[in-house]
Amino acid sequence: MPVSIYEVVWIFLVYAFLGWSLEVAFAAFHSGEFVNRGFLNGPICPIYGCGVLLVVVALTPLQQNVFLLFLGSFVLTSAIEFITGFLLEKLFHNKWWDYSERKFNICGYICPLFSVLWGLGCTLVLKVFHPIIYKGIRLLPKLPGAIILAVFCIVFAVDLSITVASILKFNERLRLLDEIAGKIKVISDEIGENIYGGVSVAVEKGGELKENIDIKATELKESVDIKAAELKESVDIRAAELKESVDTKAAEWKNNRQEKKTERARLQQEYNRLLKENVSFGMRRLMRAFPRMKSIAYQETLLKWKGYWMEKRRK
Repeated sequence: MPVSIYEVVWIFLVYAFLGWSLEVAFAAFHSGEFVNRGFLNGPICPIYGCGVLLVVVALTPLQQNVFLLFLGSFVLTSAIEFITGFLLEKLFHNKWWDYSERKFNICGYICPLFSVLWGLGCTLVLKVFHPIIYKGIRLLPKLPGAIILAVFCIVFAVDLSITVASILKFNERLRLLDEIAGKIKVISDEIGENIYGGVSVAVEKGGELKENIDIKATELKESVDIKAAELKESVDIRAAELKESVDTKAAEWKNNRQEKKTERARLQQEYNRLLKENVSFGMRRLMRAFPRMKSIAYQETLLKWKGYWMEKRRK
């Protein structure tokens, strides 16, 4: 059991580093390459440090009872994973891991399989590894240990600030991409409606002309000799008026459609620029570290963005 803040912080950092190492080894086993799987840029995973530290503080009295130790580890670590996932989603509007495809998951934050692995892992740590690690911390001279700890804490704080800034920029880029994509869709719909409106006007005016001609033709049949010249002139005038109206509408429709096409092309160019524009190291690392990450508001845009950068990296 830690007896001071000094020991608590050391335990947190040691297990945060060991957890990060485990995540990297797991990713390397599956992908055959190094992937920094931590939330931060540095080689630590805070959730592992918090999880093991809580288990050490709360469950050391149960160390002799393996079943209770496992059960307590199972419950505590699952609670930490759930709370961490929930808070990260609410703070940054992204779901950093998702177990929704696994059976009996709870909100996608936790699932029985990984909770059991957490429980077994913490039981093994507390029974086998922690006594050795804790002994090493106690043997470390206080002054050098305190200096090393202070340096690590400063680096940790800086890293956390950089990571938060990267996430905020990441979300802002997603927002801009999604906003432009929405405008492109609206303009495309307007162009389609414009085409439909132009055709409808032409059909409507053509119907009016045909109806006028039919009416005049009927009248002509009734009094051909008397009204022939007068009615012919009236039909010609009406036809000219309708033609002028159709031509005016067609010109307006054509100009409007061209303006919409120009605006759509400009927006598409801006969208492609944002999509392909170089992103910071932090943004690229986050996309690689959390391949199952989901955006609460911009998931479709996130998938396109991730797909582009993953394809570019493969090339």
